[in-house]
Amino acid sequence: MKPILKWQYDQLLKELLLLQEHQTDPTCPCSTDGEMCVRKHLLAIEGYAQETIPMEEEKRFREKLQNLAAEAQSYREQEEEALRGNTEHVSLVDWSRKWRKEFEEYSLEL
Repeated sequence: MKPILKWQYDQLLKELLLLQEHQTDPTCPCSTDGEMCVRKHLLAIEGYAQETIPMEEEKRFREKLQNLAAEAQSYREQEEEALRGNTEHVSLVDWSRKWRKEFEEYSLEL
């Protein structure tokens, strides 16, 4: 794996882990001081997935990245509606864990 691609996947995995942690830690004041942690991490996941697609040579992983980016965008839009008070916040713990597992072993390749 090219160093830039490894870096991309490392960043993507970090964001997925942080999202998972923010959603499972009841002491995280996610919506104070304008932080909006869930939205922030979804934006980063969406962006890293989109940015990584053209770098990825493996078709299977390009498709996974496309799906991840689309799902992250959809969940981000839902989170934005929840932040506006129009809907409930969605739990993304299982979703972020599932996607982390999709890329974790692959990202260990050098």
